[in-house]
Amino acid sequence: MTRKKDEYVSLEQRSLMANIKRPDLFVSIHCDAYHIKTVSGMTVHVYQHPSMGALQAAKMIERQLLIHFPQHRHRGIKKSNFHVLRETQMPAVLVECEFLSNPDTRKFLREPENQKRLAQAISRGSFRYLEGIK
Repeated sequence: MTRKKDEYVSLEQRSLMANIKRPDLFVSIHCDAYHIKTVSGMTVHVYQHPSMGALQAAKMIERQLLIHFPQHRHRGIKKSNFHVLRETQMPAVLVECEFLSNPDTRKFLREPENQKRLAQAISRGSFRYLEGIK
C-alpha cells in the first residue's frame, strides 16, 4: 500500500516505494473520468511495452472483473504510458474500476459492497497471477 489514509502520494513516490520494496506485482487502482458523462466501463492498463508478467497479471485481473461484473462494460486491456507502469521495475498493472464522471457508475462506486466486490475481483486476479509464478 502506498498510503493508509486519504493523503496525496506523487506518482514518483509511488514508483519509488514499489522499486524499494520490490513486490512481485504492482497494482494501481483508480476510477476513471471523461468529459462525456455517458462513458462507462472497466479497463486494465499495462505499459506500452509490457513484460510477460504484466500481461499475464492483466489478463487474470480482467478475467475476474468480467466474472464478477458481467453487467458492466469492459474496455479490455490497454497499453498505456502511465508513470507507475513505465517507472516500476516489476510487473505492473493499473485498473480503472469505472467512471466517476458517469452518474450511474458513480452511484455504483459509492456503494461499500461494490467497493468490496471490486477489491475482491482485483485481489483474486492478482493472487491467481502470483500463484502461477511461484
